[in-house]
Parts: sequence; C-alpha cells; structure tokens
Amino acid sequence: MILTLLLCLSFSLSGQDALHRARQATTVELLQLELARVKLMVDADPQQARSVSEILIENARELGRGALENEARLWLGASLFSLGKYDSSIVVLENWKGGEQAASGLSYAKRNFYKGVGHYYLGEYSVAVDLFLSTANTPELTLEPKFHGRYFRVLGEIYRAAENLNPALENLEKALEICEAAQDTLGVAATLNRLGVVYYQKEEHQIAEKLLLQSLDICQAANLEGVAASNFNDLGELYFATKEYEKCLDLYERALQMAPDESTRINTLNNIARLDWDLGRYSEAVDRALEALALAEEMNILTYKVDATKIIADSYQDMGKYVKATHYYNLYINYLETLFEEEQAKQVVELETQYKTAQKEREIEGLLLKQAAEKERQKLYLIGLIVVAVFLVIVLLLFIQIRKNNRKISLQNHKLEELNASKDKFFSIIAHDLRSPMIALQGVGQKLEYFIRKEKQEKILEMGGKIDRSIDQLNHLLNNLLHWAASQTEGVPYKPERIDLVEVVNENIELYMGLMESKGITVEHSKKEALIFADRNTISAIVRNLLSNAIKFSLEGGTITVFAEEQTTGVKLTIKDEGVGMEKAKLQSLFGNSAFSTFGSMGERGFGLGLKLTKEFVDQNKGTISVTSEPGKGTCFVLGFPSQAKGVERRLDSA
Repeated sequence: MILTLLLCLSFSLSGQDALHRARQATTVELLQLELARVKLMVDADPQQARSVSEILIENARELGRGALENEARLWLGASLFSLGKYDSSIVVLENWKGGEQAASGLSYAKRNFYKGVGHYYLGEYSVAVDLFLSTANTPELTLEPKFHGRYFRVLGEIYRAAENLNPALENLEKALEICEAAQDTLGVAATLNRLGVVYYQKEEHQIAEKLLLQSLDICQAANLEGVAASNFNDLGELYFATKEYEKCLDLYERALQMAPDESTRINTLNNIARLDWDLGRYSEAVDRALEALALAEEMNILTYKVDATKIIADSYQDMGKYVKATHYYNLYINYLETLFEEEQAKQVVELETQYKTAQKEREIEGLLLKQAAEKERQKLYLIGLIVVAVFLVIVLLLFIQIRKNNRKISLQNHKLEELNASKDKFFSIIAHDLRSPMIALQGVGQKLEYFIRKEKQEKILEMGGKIDRSIDQLNHLLNNLLHWAASQTEGVPYKPERIDLVEVVNENIELYMGLMESKGITVEHSKKEALIFADRNTISAIVRNLLSNAIKFSLEGGTITVFAEEQTTGVKLTIKDEGVGMEKAKLQSLFGNSAFSTFGSMGERGFGLGLKLTKEFVDQNKGTISVTSEPGKGTCFVLGFPSQAKGVERRLDSA
C-alpha cells in the first residue's frame, strides 16, 4: 500500500525532480522504487524515461546488481523504441548481463519483444521471428495477460509482413483467444484488424470484410479511435481492390477525420489521391496529393513525399499539363535519390548516435565521480582511460566507414564511365544498323518501274518481299529503340493488373503470323488460361521481342514452341526455337551492357536492344529470365512471373 502511494505521488513531480531522484537511488531499495516508476513512464514520456533509465543503469552497475541493471536497460531500450530509435534500442538491449542464467523470465521475454520489433521495423523479419520464438513459451508471460496477447499479435503481424500467412493466422488466432480471456478490448479490436488484413492478402475478401467490420464495431463502442482509423483505412483498401470505389472513398474520408497522428493522415490523403487518379478525377487527386505533400514536407517523411509527387505528376500528365507534370516528376526523382542517399548514410548516422550516447554517459560518470570520496579517484582515472579508448575506437570506425564510402563513390564513378562508354558504342551500332534497311529501300521505285515495264513478275514479287523484310526490320528496331529510350527516362508507365498471359502470347503470334508463313515456320502454343499479376504493355513487349528473335534465328520450315503453365510459385513461360543457336561466350554476355550486332537465318540484322529491353521489363514486373542455347540446335528462354500481387508492408499500427 505504501509503495502504491509513493508511485502515485511521484507522477506529480517535475522532470527535474525525477532526474534528481534517480541520481539519489544509490541503494537497492531506492533503485527498485525508481525502476517501478520508470516502467510507468515509458509510454507517457519516453524522452524522460530514457534520461532516467541511463542514470539507473549506472547506479545498478555501481551496486553490482546485474538483474537490476538488466531491468533498467530494458526500459532504456523500450523508451528508445517508443522514440523511433530502433537501431539504438537494439544496441542497448543486446548488452544483457548474466549470460544464459539471465536469459529467461518475463524481463527477458520483454527484452526480446522490443528487440524483435526493432528488427521488424528495419525489415529484418527472420531475425525478429527467431527472437520472438525463443521466448514464446516463457511461463511468466501468462502473468501479464495483455502483454501476452500483444506478444503473439505482433509475432503474427511480423509473419504477415513477411508474407508467411499460415503462421500469421495461427499466432493471431492465439492472440485473439488470450485477449478475449483477459477481457482486453483494445487487444481484441487490434487483433481482429490484423486478422482482417491477413485474409485480405489471401484474397478472401468476404472474411476480411467481416473481421474488419467486427473490429470497427468494438472500436466505436469503446471509443478506440486509433484502431478505428486503421479499420477505416484497411476497409478502404479492401473496397479499392474489389472496385467498390464509392465505399472506398467514404471510408478513406472517415479514416482521415479520425487519424490519430500526422503520419496516418498523410498516408490516408495519398490513398484518397490514388483513388481519385484511378477514377480519372485528376484535379481532385492533385489537391489531395498536394495536401499530403505539404504535411510530408513539414514532417520530412521522404516515403510519403515520393508517393505524393508521383500521384501529382501522373495526374498533371493525364490532364495534359506537361510543364507541371515535368516539374513534379523531377521532384519525385530527387526525393527517390535522397531516400537512396539516406540509406547509404544510415551506418554513419548510427555511429554518430553511439558517439553522442557515449559522450552523455561520460558526463554522467563525471558528475557521479565528483561526488565520490578520495578513495574513488583511482577508479576515475581508470574510467577516463576507458572513455578515451571508446572515443578512439569510434573515431577509427568513422574513419573506416568514410574510407568505405569513398571506395563506393569511386566504384560508382567507374561504373558510370563504363555505362557512358557502352552507350556511346550502343548508339554507334544503332546508327550503323538503321542505315542497312534504309539503303535497301534506296532506288526501289526505279527498280520496280523497270521490272514493271519489262513485265518481270517474279522480280517484282522478290522485290516486294525484300521491301517487307526491310520495313519490318526497321519498324522492329525503331519500336525497341523507343521503348529503350522511354525506360531510360522512367517514361514507361507501369500499371500491374491480373492478365491472361496466354491471351497476350496469342495476340503477338497473330501479329507475326505473316512473317512466320514467309519462312515456313510452324508455331506450337498453349491454349489453357495462365493468370499473372503484371503490366500488360511491358509483358506484350517481352513476348514480342522473344518471339521476333525466335523467328529471326529459325531456319526455314522450323518450329517454335511457346508454352505457359501455372506453378505453385507463379507462371512459367517457355519460348523455344530450333534455329542457329548461340556460342557460350555470347550467351554469357546476352543481358549485359555491351552492344553487339547479330544476323538471323536469312541475314536479318539485330544488335541486342530487344533483349536488353526484355531483361529490364522482366525485372520491372518482378519476374525471372534464363536462357539456354547450343549452336545449330536452337535457343530456349524460360521466364517466370508472379501470379498475384504481393502484400503491402505496413507498420504495426496497434502493436
């Protein structure tokens, strides 16, 4: 009862009093009391909890109490996590005292929880799962039912983010059972929301809708605005996927009104802008995206800046306002480059954070040592030597990191020079190969006139065939050149959707049927439907280029096989010819940056641009491509494409 009274009185004191009280906690009893206070402080004031925890760690170390030092380190890691400093939180929680003997109990399970979630936010899902599973069966977890339910809810969410949906369902259902038994309303609502998102990713939309609406009912009854906003947003995405756009827009608007923070508000504004753009309401899309961009710039959230500028640029382009579209496309590219540069600088920033933390620890140690008696001065000298050593190590690490960065920059410059040289060679070959069909067309009129007057029918037919081949070669070359130029400037629109790959293949076979008949080529192709999730235009360009190559290098009277089949991992497409084939050396450099000229079975000219485009478009559609070939026996291309969209990564809104 006395301890409870003291805890209640403590919350009325100022932050300065809390720091002073932490410095005075030099006995085990006082230290335990301050640890109980800082536990309650983590969610309410994480910055204050961080400062107090740092002092308590030093006090516990002075007393030689490893268990108390671990508990203080746990709350320091938790406060850093609440402040969004995930790397620093992981570093603090790594340093756990006591080895295997201390690697058990509720405190260690909480340590793995915060450390695991930190790895989740850094995208390291397998590490996060291993940490959670290592303490999932800790008996002491049942002592705190709400944390117990949260533990398995977050584990399920990590599995969902990693697209491992069956374990995600198992852990979320276990979390729901725990939360219902504990009568944890918030936990039940949050878990139902996560279950709905998993079923959405499994494309079981009716179940997903039912779960999200059930969660929403609980939120509205219990006034849980944060989880309610997540439900409105997730239902909006569900109705967007099912093309119920009016429902979708209404839910996004309600989510916007209830957004618990600016970050959620920006995300919802971008969702509404994306919906307006899809519905052709370009002006409304621009207004919403501009509002999102202004908030994103105010909060300096780069990912949201990238989303907003892309929507604005696309909308202005569709409105025919190309100057404004160009301006926002440039902003979009600049933000993408900045995002990339920030990732490169991430390690350097972390080292700077560690250096500042060490500096603050030195200041605290200095204050404590000044108050110590004369007998503690020898310890002061020893600590000073340790601090200098830490400083030298940090400086050395910074120096090594700077040298690594300089080497990376040097390698990037060298790569750019090689790319420029390759492009120069590339364009010289393009110029040369464009001349060949043009030269073939020179004087055609005079020759035809001569053959007509001489009534040489066979010569006229022969001349017509040459004209067709030259024009076809020139048209194919120009199409590939235009596609390549657009891809280099990011001008190729990428709008993935569910399409029938067999239908695309058949359309392109019809396109080349006349050319195949002129060479007496037979084509064998599949008829069964094979659905993939990809951009229709770029997939058509891929099929067109590979089919054109197969025709070009096939001998007269040959056979081309085009076969699509559904597999567990997606759809496999095989395009095989029985033509001239390739040497091993040319096969190894087929998708590289080097340009080269080749000749078909009837002298048709090419220089590898189509295959370069094919590789770029396959990567853009998250596919794979491989090739086997043998001189005189033909060539076989095997491609793989995903059969459905991958789930959208999302933060732990209610973790």
